Amino acid sequence: MNKDNLPDFTGKLVVFYTRNAPRGIDDGVLLEFVSFTEYGNRLFLTGRIPSTDSKGLDWISNLQAGLAWDDVTHFMMFNSREDYLERMGKVKMPFLQRLTG
Repeated sequence: MNKDNLPDFTGKLVVFYTRNAPRGIDDGVLLEFVSFTEYGNRLFLTGRIPSTDSKGLDWISNLQAGLAWDDVTHFMMFNSREDYLERMGKVKMPFLQRLTG
């Protein structure tokens, strides 16, 4: 398996989108400490799901996760967790959602 032209995700927070993503991850998979790992002649992205909740109450935070590199259709790299959170904070919630909390 040729690994010469793979992106370097070192120190980045990355959102990966996959083809035919099941409900629940169709908004992407956020990973930190991303590396490439080969399982059964197939290349996977492995890493940890970061906590993005200020209270650290995300039910999946700090779990190890992986996805097949050949299923990835798009990815976005953020320089750090702070960069990701800052950019997410710029997203305006719909009025009704802000009203109901």
